[in-house]
Amino acid sequence: MKEYNSSFLKEATRYVVIPAFQPPEQLVNLVHDITAAGYEVLIVNDGSSSEFDAMWDILKSKATVIHHSVNRGKGAALKTAFQYLSDNISDTGLIVTMDADGQHLPKDMEAVIETAAANEHSLVLGVRQFDKTVPARSRFGNKITRAVFSAVSKARVSDTQTGLRAFDHSLLDFMLQIPGERYEYEMNMLLQCDNHGISMLERPIDTVYLDRQNSLSHFNAIKDSIRIYRTIFKFASISLLSFAIDYVAFLVLASLTAAIPYHFIISNIVARTLSATVNYTLNKNTVFHKKKSVTQTLPQYVLLAFGILIANSIFLSFFTRIVGFPPYLSKILTELLLFIISFLVQSLIIFKSKDFTSQANEEVKHA
Repeated sequence: MKEYNSSFLKEATRYVVIPAFQPPEQLVNLVHDITAAGYEVLIVNDGSSSEFDAMWDILKSKATVIHHSVNRGKGAALKTAFQYLSDNISDTGLIVTMDADGQHLPKDMEAVIETAAANEHSLVLGVRQFDKTVPARSRFGNKITRAVFSAVSKARVSDTQTGLRAFDHSLLDFMLQIPGERYEYEMNMLLQCDNHGISMLERPIDTVYLDRQNSLSHFNAIKDSIRIYRTIFKFASISLLSFAIDYVAFLVLASLTAAIPYHFIISNIVARTLSATVNYTLNKNTVFHKKKSVTQTLPQYVLLAFGILIANSIFLSFFTRIVGFPPYLSKILTELLLFIISFLVQSLIIFKSKDFTSQANEEVKHA
């Protein structure tokens, strides 16, 4: 295998983490190639059946093998490995994750590690090229997750489902804090890195599938997709609930205050205040996980709500008074125009956590 000139790459211990559930026989050859190149291998057997015991006996002579008594999921297996490294290795150097199904080549693993060595405090992704040689379900799945990720983040990732990833030891504790036990963990990793200001770099790799159906993959298209999109579903559900509260309250108040001058604007202000309170509380506690205190986020949210309220009233008056649309249609059009602004400001400014590397540097200074 190729040797690189990076001093950090030469000096740092390099650990290859492989989560494995009912793995193919190719795993033995893969581990042999990796260890022959001077890498340490850490395998997590994620509850495979007893028929794989002979394989573990072979592998434990070349690698550290940790066993889950039951299948807990890919995310749980990765975090078990990360916790082992954190507890037992004083300086883990570089960590790279690989899949056990033979899709990742050792040369691509080294290319990803080389990029990670040259870019500390970054997550490096080995990205596949999704041409017609890739199984249809993999192409479709990546298109969906890529579109969803782009919609809720400022980052652009061409392969959101890649299992070949590398980072240095400074991010190890951060990786342990990311929620998720199964395939959703890898999507959450991307979302959390984006939210914490951790750069994500891409390195093209070969696309390897042992068959056209990718039958060795344990990805459940329905269950695992639901887990992956859970955070996004939460935000969308809360937004829909807030809109429903706003919409119903507006119509009721507009009807009750019809005799009052400017009753549309007054009704809109009251309805908007009620829905904004619900939206803020639920988003902070269930979607963005209390990343900042109320004293930090509430004034920003109030300012956002006030700005949107003004814009909301302007648009609403425009549609009802000038264009002549009925109230129910005017309200829908107004909300659609302002929804994306509200989401972007909340995710990128109000509930965005402090840059992770800056926070780490501050902790070192005060240690």
